[in-house]
Amino acid sequence: MDALYRITESLDWISIIIFMCLLSFAVARQFTTLPVSEFLSVYVSSRFIKISRDGRIDNHHGYKYLGLIIYGISIALILFKLSTVQNGSQSLTNFILILTAVSTFLIFKHYLSKLLSTIANFEDLLISIDHERNLYRAALSVLLMVIVISIYYIFPTSKGFIQITAAVAGAVIIVYHFLVFYNHRNALSASFFYFILYLCTLEIAPYLLLYKYITV
Repeated sequence: MDALYRITESLDWISIIIFMCLLSFAVARQFTTLPVSEFLSVYVSSRFIKISRDGRIDNHHGYKYLGLIIYGISIALILFKLSTVQNGSQSLTNFILILTAVSTFLIFKHYLSKLLSTIANFEDLLISIDHERNLYRAALSVLLMVIVISIYYIFPTSKGFIQITAAVAGAVIIVYHFLVFYNHRNALSASFFYFILYLCTLEIAPYLLLYKYITV
């Protein structure tokens, strides 16, 4: 009974965060003529990525930037739930710390990659990669929000379900992440050495650290 009370109490502020994410997405939908289904088509097709990169469609920015914000919040909520399963702490302060860490990491990684691309002279390639990767992240924010709702409201006390679902979410993120590099494999050959350095430093190592954090 006490456990159920603590879960209900912690869901108060979590519900507000999730509601604001869903509401902001609904508001963004009212200010663009782009169908949500077309934006989410990046899950299975690269057509939208190509036409948005070429400038043939430019009304997707609301979805993209909002999706990136929700992407970071969703990851923080999933990590917070995992930490709750491990140590039982459900305070807002802990969530803010996790959200700050996730946001700082993503921003720092972005600007460090820009610095490395400038030094190694593959700025145009990185711009193309970032464009595709950001669209994937924005689209994945919808899937991540579904996962967040399931682990907080449908199976909030099932440790196995939470861990498996979080692992699946992490696997999907990693697969789409490296799919971006696969799509640019021909262009990468010109800056292969520096890109391998970038890949090991900013792409592979952080996910290994995250895996260690989750499994310890």
